[in-house]
Amino acid sequence: MNESATRSLDARLVVLAAARLVLNTALRFVYPYAPALARGVGVRREDVYYLITVRNMTGFLSPVFGPLSERFGRRAVLALGMMILAGGSLILVIWPAYWALGVALVATGIAKILYDPAMQAYVGDEVPYNRRGRAIAITEYSWSLALLAGVPILGLVFQRQGWQAPFLWIGIGSLGAAILIWTGINRSRPQQAATIAGTRIVALLRQERVVVFAVLYIMLFVTANEMLFIVFGGWMEDVFQLSLTSLGIAAAVIGGAELAGETFAGWSVDRYGKRPIIILFGAVTALCYLALPFTSGSLTGALVTLFVLFLSFEITVVGGIPLMTELVPGARAVVMSVILAAMFAGRTLGSFLGPLVWNEFGFEVSGVIWSAIAAVAVVILALRVHEGS
Repeated sequence: MNESATRSLDARLVVLAAARLVLNTALRFVYPYAPALARGVGVRREDVYYLITVRNMTGFLSPVFGPLSERFGRRAVLALGMMILAGGSLILVIWPAYWALGVALVATGIAKILYDPAMQAYVGDEVPYNRRGRAIAITEYSWSLALLAGVPILGLVFQRQGWQAPFLWIGIGSLGAAILIWTGINRSRPQQAATIAGTRIVALLRQERVVVFAVLYIMLFVTANEMLFIVFGGWMEDVFQLSLTSLGIAAAVIGGAELAGETFAGWSVDRYGKRPIIILFGAVTALCYLALPFTSGSLTGALVTLFVLFLSFEITVVGGIPLMTELVPGARAVVMSVILAAMFAGRTLGSFLGPLVWNEFGFEVSGVIWSAIAAVAVVILALRVHEGS
């Protein structure tokens, strides 16, 4: 790439990352504030956890919705995802009820399964593989910044303007993001309509066993993390008696860890190889799950352990995305939609199992279970997941 083309691509990546920041903030802010949202709509904490699980189940539609960008173009699907997020969020502002909260969360899930495969496929189309780690890291900053900045800001809005106010600002931000995408992203040529057929997905899984193992790896790895993350807000509130503002600060610590992880992944995986980096830090993540329950007596110890845990987790996931885009280069959008479905499957399992395990066995046993699941995932990655030819 020449210098002018590089600058143009960087500008487009910033647009994609900014829009995805709004989306990821909407996705993540419900975790630390689930107890407060439950009080806002007058239901139990477990009822909000249930809605999060339902939202995560939308990920199973990813193999159907995700490849739409191959038929209608990347830009159209990216903008559509942000419009759906805006509509779902504003419904809750108009009708402040439990069912409307469910609509808003499900709309967030649908927006995610439309946006992410289209964005990752766009990056795969535009960026050579030997530079793709850096490009993916730029867009992945939106994941960490959602916790580092988006969630704490919405926490302040929550406190000062009421529990519906965050959804108003998410809706406004989503509309602005859709406009930026439509005006700032070049229009891609649609592919054949057959690329969205379910038969192609089934054939891909039969012919490319590496995709099956990649699905199993990412599903298990995300399950372990979601089991922790869904009870994170309740654990911090119960054990350390944190306020809404303090919960936002704790979430920002995790966001800072993820930002550092994304930066390190973008710097390291193109230099030292995707697989060695993600295998190493996947193992570190599994060990951190074991250590976390023993920090309940110290807020500082808990935050430090959470920082290291999410740092290594983010390096593993972000460093692995370029690898996933190269498993089957000829079916990139389809593969990434299947991978996203696996991530949502992990979130669904984790959001369902996390509260059950925590309530039944306590935090110490939970840590052992999280660690074991993550360790199995890393072994599968190390033995069976490799780039395609």
